[in-house]
Amino acid sequence: MTTATLYADWTIALPTLEPQSVTGDLFRQGLSRLAAGISVVTMTDQDGQKLGLTATAVSSVSLDPPLVLVCIDNRSRTVEPLEAGAPFVVHFLAAGQEALARQFASRAPDKFAGVAHRMTDLGNPLIDGVLASIECVPHAIYPAGDHTIFIGRVVDIQIDETGSAPLMYFRGQFLHC
Repeated sequence: MTTATLYADWTIALPTLEPQSVTGDLFRQGLSRLAAGISVVTMTDQDGQKLGLTATAVSSVSLDPPLVLVCIDNRSRTVEPLEAGAPFVVHFLAAGQEALARQFASRAPDKFAGVAHRMTDLGNPLIDGVLASIECVPHAIYPAGDHTIFIGRVVDIQIDETGSAPLMYFRGQFLHC
């Protein structure tokens, strides 16, 4: 057993684990049982190129100040501009937007081809017709294994009031709720 101090007056015993006690495949299978909303994250790099990706690891962090987090694979082209402080937009997709989710999950050189959008005052692509869009400026960055956690302070929100259902992901499949 090893110990970890969580707070100045609180120490707990931690079991010693084998380095690879849980494989990546088993971890992926376990987490596939957690239904997740589908989001598209967009930004513009320092050269003015519009970038985007599909994400399921998105969460609220704080109400005051309003913060959200996005976990992004370190191999993504979006990591470098985000690490450099680029603002970004998180778009929550509606049930009928599976094609949009697949397009932004692809390796297509222009993920915005055929996608209706406009640019925000901060220079971010804002996709039309999504459930909501949350524009953020950088707040904090944390390395986390093969991903990086980007926390953004929310500076603008656009909400669709049509009452559409969300697009979800569960057990490796898109669900149209």
